[in-house]
Amino acid sequence: MAEPLLRLESIAKSFGEVSALKPIRLDLYEGEVLGLVGENGAGKSTLIKILSGVHQPDSGTLLWNGIGIRIGSPLQAIQTGIATIHQELAYFGRLTVAENLMMGDRWPRFPWGGVRWSLLHRQARERLDRCGLEIPTDRLVDDLSPAQKQEIAIARALSRNARVLVLDEPTASLTEPEVLRLFEQLNALRRQGVAILYVSHRLDEIMQLTDRVAVLRDGELVATYPTPGLDLNQVVRDMVGRPLDQVFPRTRSRAVGVPLLELEQVSHSTFFKDVSFSVRAGEVVGLAGLVGAGRSELARAVYGLYPVESGRMRLMNREWRPRTPHQSVRSGLVYLPEERKRQSLVLEHSVSDSISIGFSDLICRWGLVDRAEEHSRVAAAHRRYSIRSASPRQPIGTLSGGNQQKCILARWLDRDPAVIVLDEPTRGVDVGAKAEIHALIDRLAGDGKAVLLISSDLPEILGMSDRILVMHQGRIAAEMSDKQMTQENVIRAASGLPVSGASSEPESGDKSRAS
Repeated sequence: MAEPLLRLESIAKSFGEVSALKPIRLDLYEGEVLGLVGENGAGKSTLIKILSGVHQPDSGTLLWNGIGIRIGSPLQAIQTGIATIHQELAYFGRLTVAENLMMGDRWPRFPWGGVRWSLLHRQARERLDRCGLEIPTDRLVDDLSPAQKQEIAIARALSRNARVLVLDEPTASLTEPEVLRLFEQLNALRRQGVAILYVSHRLDEIMQLTDRVAVLRDGELVATYPTPGLDLNQVVRDMVGRPLDQVFPRTRSRAVGVPLLELEQVSHSTFFKDVSFSVRAGEVVGLAGLVGAGRSELARAVYGLYPVESGRMRLMNREWRPRTPHQSVRSGLVYLPEERKRQSLVLEHSVSDSISIGFSDLICRWGLVDRAEEHSRVAAAHRRYSIRSASPRQPIGTLSGGNQQKCILARWLDRDPAVIVLDEPTRGVDVGAKAEIHALIDRLAGDGKAVLLISSDLPEILGMSDRILVMHQGRIAAEMSDKQMTQENVIRAASGLPVSGASSEPESGDKSRAS
């Protein structure tokens, strides 16, 4: 067998008394895609940081074409030929796409020292064109969508002629067509001999893209499998140490109640137009579409973050036009945004404060928070939502993505809301936490809540929804249920193509119902 391009030989890493990586051996060959899976806390991030030069291993050897190497810094990793795209993207938001793409490279200059901006943008344009991206080079990165920011990061890494490309959750912010475009790029790199370490919680992507799959659990490499013929259930058992009976549970009744949230011809001049639908008690309505289709903006308008310029909304059979999110929360409607670290959390705050801020107004007496009741509720939330933390005083930024998301859910669900709007609720969480969140969504609908589920994860939205609404360019392009709910139909509708058997004019008000 050919010599591996990169070999990790007995690599181990500890932080204090915590063993993050036990001695592991892992090979990565030219022209292969190796999938790396495991729950949050399994050691994936530590392994990635060792390869990218952020951490140094406590023991073991890194071999490059059979020769021992030391990667002492991120710059050394790049010079060696290892490019890493981390899950938390690093970029300069107030600089342009061209400046971000060329950062770290020698910029073209005039003899007197000034930057040749036209040539800089031309070189950036060439890098984007090689990746099939049409993003203007003069746009500020802060003005890009999450998907476009991810694509810029990938283009920047690929422009450095890396021989090993490490991707950490690269599709977390991408929709299905964008994922397919990324896969085309990665397959082209594979044909060029680039070795790719692909880290993802999305097992469907792992099965579709990789040649082999390595499974980490509790810092140990428990198994490595060739992808063809792989038993996905075995992979899940290896990851979590226990079987997962249902990824998309459905214990709730098919019966639904009265509409709790109704929209009729709702419009905003910039984001969405003539949107009509309803969500009934006891049902989960999925909202799909490409990034930029207006899904999140619509959710924010329902929650009171954006104004509705025309049309009508009703919440629990009352006219609804919220002026603030606080009004929504007090009225029984809560919203979990898609970017939890930027929009929901102060990472330095404790787990306790991060949870109790959602219901502190309910336990105030004469302007003072009842600390005993607060501690009791937080302790109950830990048990109810299986939140794993060292203590309630632990900074929430140190928890895994799944536990952070469960804390946000606990924050709002303790208020017993009637309508719950979830925007990408399982983005960046491991398979175990994802199954727990799916089971929670199923229970909420079973308890008579109305759930609006926004997701770019097609298996999730197909598996959890009673009905699916698909947005395209700010409008509801199709409504589908039962046998109409297929991956192909959702992609076609999201791309503006006709869908056989699906309604292109969703019913509004009391007429909208689950099948």
